[in-house]
Amino acid sequence: MVELNEKDERACAVFGARLREVREGVGMRLDDIVAETKVSKTIFRSMEAGDFTRLPERVFSRSFVAQYARTIGVDGAELLSLFDRAWAEYEAATNSRTDLAVLDEVVKPSIHWRFWFPVTVGLVIIVGATVAILRGSASMDGELARDPRRSGVQNATETPSPVIEAAAVAATRSPVIESEAAADPMVELTVTVRPGEECWIHYRDREGMTGQHLLTKGETLPLTLAGPVKLTVGNAGAVEVQVGGRTLGELGLPGQVIHTEVTHDGLTLHGGSGVEPS
Repeated sequence: MVELNEKDERACAVFGARLREVREGVGMRLDDIVAETKVSKTIFRSMEAGDFTRLPERVFSRSFVAQYARTIGVDGAELLSLFDRAWAEYEAATNSRTDLAVLDEVVKPSIHWRFWFPVTVGLVIIVGATVAILRGSASMDGELARDPRRSGVQNATETPSPVIEAAAVAATRSPVIESEAAADPMVELTVTVRPGEECWIHYRDREGMTGQHLLTKGETLPLTLAGPVKLTVGNAGAVEVQVGGRTLGELGLPGQVIHTEVTHDGLTLHGGSGVEPS
């Protein structure tokens, strides 16, 4: 277990005691705050106890403090200032760094089953239909003898052509295959974090391109990816997202982690609800 010196313990304890004092001053229970914020009670209990060893990364813990203050109806500036001071001393004492590292990696493209599966099924159907037509035509030719009283010209004219029929079937199905082969367009995506805020994002596109970034203090990250793009935002209330030059509305609450799918048409939250341009 990490050992803290007296100064570090005092900084963490001062923050925790002030947090508990403010909450009790407005007559709220921890259960009331948990019910409103949906944050684990263990996290808030550890904050009030000054036990930073049980807290998540700084960017998430700081967002939880802001939600805590907003829920009990007080100005969060004092609590956030105490948190920053306590966290800095805790981090220095434990010789740890909780900032998320930036990771850019390219994963080899996987087989695109969503595209090739329907194409393969369509080709199998076409081949099966063609074989069935050819067999049916051959069987019909064998069972129906030509009328000897008719001329060769009449028989040749009325004999169905399996080649022509097969070509007609293939022609009626080819637009389906061509439409399925159309790839999703590229998505131009820009994520901007608000001044004074931090946000972690993770993305993965159709071609397997993936990465994660920690954005701070007004940073902007432009991306051009193959849609659809799976995008996870670690502090939904702190970012602004633009898709194809259009600025989208609020994604969520401060500190909230959301999962989305982004296409050139816009952004859809996990669960099916879309985000309209603001």
